[in-house]
Amino acid sequence: MYTVNTQFYKNLNNNTIANFTLTQAHKRFIVQFVANVVQQLTAVNVDNAEEEQYFVRLTDVLEVLDNLQMLYNTADDDSAVFTFTLAQAAQALLCYDTEYRECIAEEFEDACNDAAANDSTFANLAANIFAAY
Repeated sequence: MYTVNTQFYKNLNNNTIANFTLTQAHKRFIVQFVANVVQQLTAVNVDNAEEEQYFVRLTDVLEVLDNLQMLYNTADDDSAVFTFTLAQAAQALLCYDTEYRECIAEEFEDACNDAAANDSTFANLAANIFAAY
């Protein structure tokens, strides 16, 4: 279950918003989603290199991989938890300069909606992360 607490912070656009509390289930979901994006982009690049002899999404996959590493760097190995913040989750999902940002955001929102069918705490996950950016 998620809770909205009374903490406020400035997002990357300098807007003040309430801090939505990410659960460990949310954090594992985000890490898995970002890892899946890396895998999908890698598959596109491998297929394109084989068929067309060039990479089409090389910059995108490197940026997403950097953000996956940033999320993994918050892992506490002793307790098996991720300690990244809502702002870091937003960065990992939305910081891209290319049109690919909209693709990732839309795919993440769809994944959250799918997850919400089994766990209602995912219903507002995408909206809260998007608000943090």
